Amino acid sequence: MHWRRRRDLEGGKELGVWLLLDDGAVEEELYVESHEYRGGDFDVYTASPDGEWEHKGSFETVGEAFDAALAHLEESGFPVESD
Repeated sequence: MHWRRRRDLEGGKELGVWLLLDDGAVEEELYVESHEYRGGDFDVYTASPDGEWEHKGSFETVGEAFDAALAHLEESGFPVESD
């Protein structure tokens, strides 16, 4: 299994999207999302193919949110496919 960043899925409030793939099948999704448009912070969460969501945290800056997402990727133990 490996993570792949899906820049084609980013836009609007999704600033970062990674998919954990196992032979092409999505096992988990990781999102960095902005809520600036409504005066909010930045959120990091995961989603399963079954539609289960897990909030990983809210952050004041986009840098903090991406740091948390990258930490999740590293802690998963699966490699990240390079661009």
